[in-house]
Amino acid sequence: MADIFDEVSEELKQDRLIQIWKKFSKYIISFFVITILSILSYQLFLNWSEKKLEASSQQFFTALEKLENKKYEESFNIFLKSSNEPNEGYRVMSLFGLAETNYKIGKIREMALNYKNIYEDVNIGLYYRNLSRLLSVMKDNISSFEQQINILKPILNSPSKLQLLAAELEVMLHIRSDNLNEANTKLKSLLKRADISYEQKSRLELINKIYYSNAE
Repeated sequence: MADIFDEVSEELKQDRLIQIWKKFSKYIISFFVITILSILSYQLFLNWSEKKLEASSQQFFTALEKLENKKYEESFNIFLKSSNEPNEGYRVMSLFGLAETNYKIGKIREMALNYKNIYEDVNIGLYYRNLSRLLSVMKDNISSFEQQINILKPILNSPSKLQLLAAELEVMLHIRSDNLNEANTKLKSLLKRADISYEQKSRLELINKIYYSNAE
């Protein structure tokens, strides 16, 4: 008798499962389909991202090779295309590449604008923005003393890994503009700093000797 009840109970369970399946099957199937599609989409996205990053990398290094081989027009066009990349790293490096290409062909104003696009972009890391300020001043031989000092001021007036280099560049700007007294004052102050490197101290001492020889 117990066996009969077990069989009936089992049949009832099966009927119940069939009813549940008929009622909810479309939702269950949809859930599994969505889950599988989500996994596949994620894998496809990873593969696409990897290929896209590889393509961005190849594009950037092609532009760099063109620049080294003095094919400036070609390098400029590739850097320009790369500067619109969604990958932030290659986008920023390509902006530097554009500036360097313009510098190589003597387009100083265009170079300065390229660097300005970097240091005015708040979405770019502060270190790279400060680096673009330094490079802009170092390579610009047509802007006025006031314009170049204004570019350096944000580095000079706030703690930065590049502050000492900016201070050294400020001395050179004063010398280049024949502000020798101001150059000497800033140079002496810079030499007293305990955080300057041995290499920078050597450069500053050499500048100091040149300054005194000119003064005499």
